[in-house]
Amino acid sequence: MIKVLVAIRPEDADLMRRVFGEEFEVISCITLAEAQAALSTDLAMIACGVHFDDGRMFDLLKQVKADPQLAAIPFWGILRDEGLLSSAITRGIRTAMKSMGANGLFNLSQVDTGNDEEAAYRELRGALRKSLANNQA
Repeated sequence: MIKVLVAIRPEDADLMRRVFGEEFEVISCITLAEAQAALSTDLAMIACGVHFDDGRMFDLLKQVKADPQLAAIPFWGILRDEGLLSSAITRGIRTAMKSMGANGLFNLSQVDTGNDEEAAYRELRGALRKSLANNQA
């Protein structure tokens, strides 16, 4: 099973469970201290919410990328803003993350779930599997 650390706000836990489904071993953390304690070299990916622990996403990213044993683990930012942030702010967050070594920013508010939310999440899981397979190749 693919082991993923997910650092998020408590209110996003249900959504992230639906996104990752049953095929990923998800280690959910809601504080920076929990995430730091859960960091290990056997993680396939780290997904961290922009609003994680009152905005500590960049603290976690900095720590991961500064550790030679963890630096190669793909790190993705997760944003769920319901369209409240301007595209300029979102672009700024994405640019800052990339400059610090993150793989990118994924905006869940832009996922078109239409009438079949589970189909959209299956598609996301497929993209995650493909991304992780490419990273290990």
